[in-house]
Amino acid sequence: MARPYCELVDVKRLLRTAAKKVKTSEAYRDLGYDTNNSGTVRLTAVSFLDSYVGVERFEIIFQADSTNFEVTGEDIGYLGSGNIGSEFSCQYFTISPLQWEGTPEEGDIVYFVSNSNISVDDANEFILDQSIYINNYIGKTFGDTTNLEWEEDLGAEQPEILKYACTYRSAFYIFISVYAGAELDGSPVTQWRSTAESAIKLYIANRDNEGIQSVPRWKSRQILANTLGVDGSPYDKEYLTDLVEEDRTYNR
Repeated sequence: MARPYCELVDVKRLLRTAAKKVKTSEAYRDLGYDTNNSGTVRLTAVSFLDSYVGVERFEIIFQADSTNFEVTGEDIGYLGSGNIGSEFSCQYFTISPLQWEGTPEEGDIVYFVSNSNISVDDANEFILDQSIYINNYIGKTFGDTTNLEWEEDLGAEQPEILKYACTYRSAFYIFISVYAGAELDGSPVTQWRSTAESAIKLYIANRDNEGIQSVPRWKSRQILANTLGVDGSPYDKEYLTDLVEEDRTYNR
């Protein structure tokens, strides 16, 4: 199995530059409480499982007393009961005692709304799929990918340009999976896949017989978040082509 070339945090950073937002498991909104509550209880956070995805309103009701509660989902239904002094856990999320504040009274209601359109687990699978694709792409040129040093030695550093390529391909396929059929004309998303292909070709062009390659590194997180994938960015297709030519001239 291929080692992932990039991490989800890098992919999410790029996805944030798109007009349409892609939100993973941990996203939620409207963390609130019933204005008719007698007590001061508040829920400060909730921890969704990496396998969860969806938009759902969840209610926590202190029906019997000021300590015990029941949890239901608007569409999912009853999820179980818990106590404010211990961790509540279900197949979708957990709530720890530290995520409560204030004092509940019998009949009080707090609620939150999940707001994700892809699970963390699925997003990581996209990254793994694109890592396998990159290895196979390289294998077309070198005949085999089993001699890649970072696949033989799990402690070996992976080339930065391949991390970059994986970030772009993963972001592209996650986006079109979430927004299947969406109109992308004029969106930087349309360039992400071709940008990744150019990066892979740049790696191949610079790899010598000993498996050593020289490629540009990402400049900064700010550049990745704000400019990558846009025409005229430090790594657009024209710039990548120029780098290949400069490298060939230098090594003559």
